[in-house]
Amino acid sequence: MTGLSRQATLLIATLVTLLMNYLSNALPLFGNSNKEVSDSLPNAFTPAGLTFAVWGPIFLGLLGFAVYQAMPAQRGPRLDRLFWPFLLSNVLNVSWLLAFQSLNYGLSVIIMLALLSSLIWLYLTVQRMEPHGTERFTLLLPASLYLAWISVATIANITAWLVSLGVTSGLAGLGSTAWAALLVVIAALIGVFFLMRFRDFAFAAILLWAFYGVYAARPEVTAVAVAVALAAGLVLIGGVLATRRRVLI
Repeated sequence: MTGLSRQATLLIATLVTLLMNYLSNALPLFGNSNKEVSDSLPNAFTPAGLTFAVWGPIFLGLLGFAVYQAMPAQRGPRLDRLFWPFLLSNVLNVSWLLAFQSLNYGLSVIIMLALLSSLIWLYLTVQRMEPHGTERFTLLLPASLYLAWISVATIANITAWLVSLGVTSGLAGLGSTAWAALLVVIAALIGVFFLMRFRDFAFAAILLWAFYGVYAARPEVTAVAVAVALAAGLVLIGGVLATRRRVLI
């Protein structure tokens, strides 16, 4: 889809996504809010409730993304390549809400993985466009924030699904706490990759916020606290190295 039809479709899709996310908490859908469902599947990786305030900036960024691409000056073919990945991310976001709040955990994992894939596609597409000026804030930043949080949410979703199946420990015989600690470190390594490959400090900031949430949810658990400290250290070191690399370049 191109030009005006692309602009209108993506703007409408974004507004529907924002509305459905509002209704998912205001109603909520199927009588179950995300928090209530999450609380029913306790695990050592789910971050504290306050951490989910990050959705505010993410949704604001998505709205900015949709409005920017809908402006008359952006009607040319350059932004048409954003259509499918951005549309899919909206459709999959709503689909995930319906699956998770209807307690179809396995289906929610499949949809979450598809959402993650669509956001990777969107992120790489924006990167290849070599955004400059305003586009770095209206296109790249929203894609980065969204991808970073969904990267964390995917891990949390899979963990919650395993808990729903009665699996209370991780793979390779690890206990639930040790498994959560390992997941935090893995997430940190993903952040280091984005720092070194794309110098994406926004992505790293979202991960640090998520790590704080994991710690805030269970500050008394030593293994989690140590893992969060290690993960944060890795991301910060990655940030320093990325900054130095930028200067050298």
